[in-house]
Amino acid sequence: MPRIFLSAGEPSGVAIGAQLMRTLRERLSGDVSFAGLGGKAMLDEGLRQIYDPAATAAMWLWGNLKRIPAHRRALRACIEDWERERPDVVVTIDYQAFHLFVGAHARARGIPVVHCVGSQFWARRYYTLEPIRRAYSHVLVIHEFEKAYYDRAGIPATFIGHPLFERLRPPDPLLLSRLEALPRPRLGLLPGSRRSEITACLPVMLDAARRLSPRPTLVVSAGRPESRAFIESHADGAEVVDFGTAEVLRSSDVALITSGSASMEAVFYDCPAVVLYRLSPLSYFFAKPHITCAIAQPNLVAGRTVVPEFLLPTRSGRAVAEAARRLLDDASLRDAQRREFAAIRERLLKGRKPSEVAADVVLSYARAQGGSGAR
Repeated sequence: MPRIFLSAGEPSGVAIGAQLMRTLRERLSGDVSFAGLGGKAMLDEGLRQIYDPAATAAMWLWGNLKRIPAHRRALRACIEDWERERPDVVVTIDYQAFHLFVGAHARARGIPVVHCVGSQFWARRYYTLEPIRRAYSHVLVIHEFEKAYYDRAGIPATFIGHPLFERLRPPDPLLLSRLEALPRPRLGLLPGSRRSEITACLPVMLDAARRLSPRPTLVVSAGRPESRAFIESHADGAEVVDFGTAEVLRSSDVALITSGSASMEAVFYDCPAVVLYRLSPLSYFFAKPHITCAIAQPNLVAGRTVVPEFLLPTRSGRAVAEAARRLLDDASLRDAQRREFAAIRERLLKGRKPSEVAADVVLSYARAQGGSGAR
């Protein structure tokens, strides 16, 4: 029986991990064991949780510095578990600030590491490749163009496609009908799933909305139920929906989205969008000069500007409001985005499912370590 250790530190990574676990269980008729760090969806698929990863998730410089003690505790829990029950392969998912250390410690013990959602090292001039080479035996990339960068760097990599499209669902018709009955124009807000993202980006979105005339009806997706109270206290009068990304995007005329996988959900649900990310002034000072590509995933996939994007150091939503106003006022701009979205969907929905390609790679390493990976 293959023993697979997985680590995911945030909701998007947990969703990817759960789908990979489901595919592996189906492939091996349930003859597989899972342990590691992951949330409820992974626990539902049979993960033996050794540490709650919710304490570790963070973004950018200051967020990660504040979580160093939690990172250390989680890493120690991983090492202790490997010593008790050595896995055949470690699968780390996204959240590279933590997983570079997990991978390095696993490989130092002779355990292969497959990392899903490869680092965009090619987008950051300051980033060194050596930690990636040290941490990962193999990298799974979600954008086709990324593989060439890893190939040139001599790091084994496989293009699997975008895992998001594999798990998205149709909107709930009753909730969608309720949202579509709200007055127009409707502006969807997707401020993110991490508390740090919501506290940083929601004020920018609300400031942008206040600058629009006529004032739009605000429809907000709360990525976690515990975020609802914070959102409602700041977005007075907005319609707040728990886990309602599909319905918010389908019912909105335009959406303001925190940069991340939600921008690809706008592609899937065909909602014109503006993408933004807000950094602390300190993080902005260090990061901005070194970011050499788009931050919005639709722009990365298309290789050109499909959605307006903004990396911001302040709460001012002036520029975001102007981009949203142009989309709300001009149907031809919204239609142009939708045509680009259709082309992206056509590219990403072709071929095998990402979790199936990822499972092939994971099982190849498990078999090489002696785990039974027979199909």
